[in-house]
Amino acid sequence: MTLQIPCANMAGNEGKMNRNFTHFYKSQPVLKGELMNENRIKQMLIDCLADSPTALICNAYDFMGMHSPCTDWSVFSMTSEFPPMVGEAITIKLDCSSPSGDNRYEAEDDGRGKSHWQMLLERMEQSEVPQVVVIESLGEKRKGAVLGDGMSKTILSLGGAGCVTDGGVRDIADIKRAGMKLFGGGYVVNHTALRWSGLGEPVSIGGLQIKTGDMVHGDTDGVIVMPQEGWGKVVRACRYVLDFEKAAHVESRRTDIDVAQKNVRIGELVSEYKQLIEAITDWEI
Repeated sequence: MTLQIPCANMAGNEGKMNRNFTHFYKSQPVLKGELMNENRIKQMLIDCLADSPTALICNAYDFMGMHSPCTDWSVFSMTSEFPPMVGEAITIKLDCSSPSGDNRYEAEDDGRGKSHWQMLLERMEQSEVPQVVVIESLGEKRKGAVLGDGMSKTILSLGGAGCVTDGGVRDIADIKRAGMKLFGGGYVVNHTALRWSGLGEPVSIGGLQIKTGDMVHGDTDGVIVMPQEGWGKVVRACRYVLDFEKAAHVESRRTDIDVAQKNVRIGELVSEYKQLIEAITDWEI
């Protein structure tokens, strides 16, 4: 007996399920009782949450009793007209503001003399799921452009889902035309020598700690890391939270009841939906 896993995309702004995109993972059925392959789990999350607001996912985790850590306001969406970004993080560090020296690639001790950036691209080429390139800016963050249109096009050519950095960005018009989803710290027109390091090491972006392999999601409101312990329930939880928010907002708008009555009704809704979410079994989509 096989278990087919349905996946429905969620329309963010209208708070409704868009069932036109519902599909089933029939090509690789999951045997009941078997563990799912991690890459397949990540791809399923990407497919199911690709058009869900990041705040909705935060609320779903809250209902599950978990916290999804987020960036602060020093990092913002520079392509807010695009749909949400979701993918597997791959991390690296870059100093592009120190005033002297040539490009330094700080190759790992692998005998091949390859730069951390070159090795990052190779790993992306081999990845089975879309990756978000996460670049921590070293040196004076406000004085160097970490990313431009050339690097963006390379990332996209390898199936990249987007980029997150706390450094500066340039060529934004061309980056948008290329279709790159991008979060950055501001606009900087130039950079010094590029000094890559720290491939695969944990990074800190806008107060958010991100590790290679983390699942990240972001939109106009910011970027989060999705705690792994909630992966099995978050998609169904998002569906319940959409229903909860619609019902709660109806109560909030009402003019025929007072504030105390609204609090009671919304409290009852919170209890009802918490029970529904607590009852979710893993991978119940």
